[in-house]
Amino acid sequence: MLDLSLTIPYHFPMKAEYTTLSTKGQIIIPAEIRDQMKLAVGTRLSIQRDGQTLILRPITPEFIDSLCGSTKGLGKLRDTMHRDDTGKER
Repeated sequence: MLDLSLTIPYHFPMKAEYTTLSTKGQIIIPAEIRDQMKLAVGTRLSIQRDGQTLILRPITPEFIDSLCGSTKGLGKLRDTMHRDDTGKER
């Protein structure tokens, strides 16, 4: 007898959090998520659309390294993010 059963791995459900889009197009990331992900004021985020899903990712050196070869100009972005003289007058 041939067993054609399908094994579906169990996934732990994600806790749903809700927020509202402001008139300026802004959202608030709940404090619990900000704390868990160590997001501080001024953290830059990447936003991508996948169908009807929005994906937010903090822009970190690891995130930038993961993009190598997928877009042009990353060296300039990375250099800008890691400049020692950011905000200083010339």
